[in-house]
Amino acid sequence: MNSCLRARGSATATRRARFPALWSLLLTGLVLALAPGAQAARAPVPSPAPPASAAGAPFGVRAGLYGLTTLTGGHFGYALKAGARIEDSAVIHNESDEARTFHVYGADVSNAAGGGLAPAQEGQRMRAVGAWLKLDSEATVTVRPKSSATVRFSLAVPDGTPPGSYLGSLVTALRTPAVSGQVNTETRIARLVQLTVPGTADLQVSLTELEHRPAGGGEEFTVTVRNTGNVLYTFAGTLNVTGGGSTRTVPLTPTGIYVIPGGSATITGRLAGLPALGRRAVTASVTATVPGGAAKTVESNTVRLSCFPWLVAALTAGGLLALGLVLIVTRQRWRAWLRRRAQERTALRALKRELRATRCRPGRGSAGARALRSSGRTRWGSGRNAS
Repeated sequence: MNSCLRARGSATATRRARFPALWSLLLTGLVLALAPGAQAARAPVPSPAPPASAAGAPFGVRAGLYGLTTLTGGHFGYALKAGARIEDSAVIHNESDEARTFHVYGADVSNAAGGGLAPAQEGQRMRAVGAWLKLDSEATVTVRPKSSATVRFSLAVPDGTPPGSYLGSLVTALRTPAVSGQVNTETRIARLVQLTVPGTADLQVSLTELEHRPAGGGEEFTVTVRNTGNVLYTFAGTLNVTGGGSTRTVPLTPTGIYVIPGGSATITGRLAGLPALGRRAVTASVTATVPGGAAKTVESNTVRLSCFPWLVAALTAGGLLALGLVLIVTRQRWRAWLRRRAQERTALRALKRELRATRCRPGRGSAGARALRSSGRTRWGSGRNAS
């Protein structure tokens, strides 16, 4: 009896021990079947990155081959000879819950006033990439909710186009109709189209006169960088300050922005901590760099600053002038008082001499002497009153 129970117990334990092993084998096979290595027969297809949307915009735009080629940033970059033509596409993603109608067009790009790049407005005359870029379909595209649509285009470089860098953009615009009397709004996403026509690269950088004006207790310097060559470049600039036995640099901003051929950008820098008395020499230095290529450094004219405490000097001069006027007035009064004192002493001495002479003369009556003494007292009294 006990042996049977032991046999049954051992069989049950054996079955219990087998079940976890079977489950482990099944789970291992399922994991291996779903693993990427189990489907080695399939070629791995890179998934495109999600489209970059404008801030608050219910849509996004990406290059048609983004994620499948070496393109970066979702933009378009081509190297074409003059007379060549290429075709490409852009994908518009409608991320809203309703159908949207988009307007797509090619535009030239220019340097913005505050730095950076800005696409031309629709309707302006396009002279470069904006004119060479043509859509293969209608410029107006309607995209269903939570869907995407592909817009195909071509870029043809005219014959005789000089070598160099050319920059344009593919603009996708969403117009929002006015609501309750408000104005229409338009949200645009511009994808850069960078075209390089092979040939001799000519990196040319020129600077305007370095200008300055007082600002914030120091001096603010301004200089404009001009791209007079045929290649696109970025630049960084500094102010080099010498004098007073030391040298220091001040960064010019903005920095790292693109300047297209024929374009320009204005940069500024503020110089603070100037001495109360002394001289400083300031020069702007700008280094332009072609992406992945050459670099060139140019310098501007030298501005010489003469630091002098004009306010302190003016206050000191005013104080000295006031003190001088006080001394002049005081001296004149002192001299007038001295003259009066001298006149009084002279009159007193003359009176004394006259009195002595009168006493020494014989035959003069007492009445005459009294008259002389009375006259002397009168003169002495008038002299004292005059003082």
